[in-house]
Order: sequence, then structure tokens, then C-alpha cells
Amino acid sequence: MYNSIGFLEFQKKFSTDRKCWKYLVKKRWSKGFKCSRCGCSHYYFHRTRHLFECKQCRYQVSVIANTVFHKTRTPLRKWFWAIYLIVNHKKGLSTLQLKKLLALGSYKTAWGMVHKIRKAMADRDASYRLSGLLELDDTYFGGKKHPGKRGRGSKNKSPVLAAVEVPDNKKPRFAVLQVVKNLTFEEVESHLKNKVKKLSILKTDAYKSFYSLNEKGYYHYPKVMSDEQKIRTHLPWIHTIVANAKNAIRATFHGVSSKHLQRYLDEFNYRFNRRFWEPQLFDRLLYACILTNTITFSELVE
Repeated sequence: MYNSIGFLEFQKKFSTDRKCWKYLVKKRWSKGFKCSRCGCSHYYFHRTRHLFECKQCRYQVSVIANTVFHKTRTPLRKWFWAIYLIVNHKKGLSTLQLKKLLALGSYKTAWGMVHKIRKAMADRDASYRLSGLLELDDTYFGGKKHPGKRGRGSKNKSPVLAAVEVPDNKKPRFAVLQVVKNLTFEEVESHLKNKVKKLSILKTDAYKSFYSLNEKGYYHYPKVMSDEQKIRTHLPWIHTIVANAKNAIRATFHGVSSKHLQRYLDEFNYRFNRRFWEPQLFDRLLYACILTNTITFSELVE
């Protein structure tokens, strides 16, 4: 993995589909080809079809099989650029912008690419769990057509649980913003079970759905907060992170539907949690795209 890559260097390094293909082969089989069926490392290569064939079981596979790029008709060079542009825009890149920049054939093509890349981001973070000292709060995200009431009790908005690690009460490290069905205690507990390790220290406000967390294996420190000053003192970072996520969605995407909200939050989580490794973001996300099975357009819209 390289330490950094600038715009002009990226343009030169991945100027053709052939260069992109060779780089994918290197990333997918960094220690040499290995058959996914029998484990054999010996193969034939079919140049006309760009397929690897295992010498032992005769299984044929392409470098893009079972990845985000599976069966794509879009040139690899444009996929590489899409990953580079998305991961290097701190507030995200809209589908329309991507379509124009890469001269993609249709909005549908660009939209599908963006969501497939976001799936890779989500899958990469799926197994990560927060631990230590955490700030925990709930919030609501709403589309531009439904400004409505702010805060708890909002209609036409999606409830989201937000948590962030704050080691030694200093700068935040990792964060998770997760859409939930509702804000009942059972839903909160279920979310924490998947995303937060037991014995973690949770700082929250005095919302009723947080009351019994200390009975579920966490050290819980709720606090009644009646004004902004107390909120900034007790939960300074989580409100900043949530505000940044909302501003990014509002500024770049002008609101998103509740159906796809989680994918936009997955993108925000992925970029935030790797902000200290910005020079490596393209390489990290490309590898995530290799490890992730694609999702079809019909699955995205169903």
C-alpha cells in the first residue's frame, strides 16, 4: 500500500483499463493466485477472455468476479476514478456530479456505482465495535420535503443512534451513525449489542430509553441537560459529528430518502473513521470493493 497519491499521479498510474486491471490482480491476489474452490495456486491464463483457470479443478474466474465490479460494463478506469473522487470529497460527491465528471452514460449507471461503493464501505465496517469511553445520543434525519418538527417526536423523519469513542475525554476516534426502527429501550439495546463492546462507559442524556443500560453490561452515566451549555459540556463531540453529517447531506445531496439514508451514513462513518489515513483512502476502499460482493440495481430499488 502506498503512503499517498496525488491527483496527477493517480491520473498517470491508472490512465488505462489495462493498468487498472493489472492493479486489481495485484490487490486481489497479493501473494499469488489461489483458487477459491480448491486452493490450488497453479493456473492457466486465457488472454482473450482475461480469465484465470485453475490447473487442478479447472475452475475459471475473472479478477472482478464476486467483487463490487462483478459483471460491470463500465470501464475499470471510470470505477477507479469514482472510488478516488468519492473517498476524497469530505462532504461526499453527488450522483449527478459523478455522472458529469466521468461522462457516464446515464444517471442510473452513476447511481448504481455510488451505492455499490457505499455497500463496500458498510461491509468493511460491519464487524467493527466501539469500546472504552463513548458518547451516545439519538437524533433524527429528515428529507428536504419534510422539515417538520425537530428532535424527538418528529414525524416523517428517521431515528438514528449516534455513538463515538472519546478516549480519555479528548479527541474522538471512531463513530457509528445507525438508522433504527424506533427509540425504544429494546431497539437501543439491540443496536448497542451489535456495535458496542460490553463494559464500555456510556455518557448520555437522561432520555428514558437509556435508563437501564447499566443493567446490560455497560457503565452508564446519564445526565439531565436543560440548555446548550450543559450539552456541550457533557456530550461535546457527538453533537458536532451529527451536525457535520447533516450538513454534508444537506449541502451535497440536498436531503435523502429514508430508504437509502443508511448508505449515506455508512459513507460518512467510513470517511470519518479513516480521517487519519487520508493518503491511503483510495487503496483501502479499492480493497474493500474487492472483498465485497456486488448488489444488483433491482436489489437497490426494491
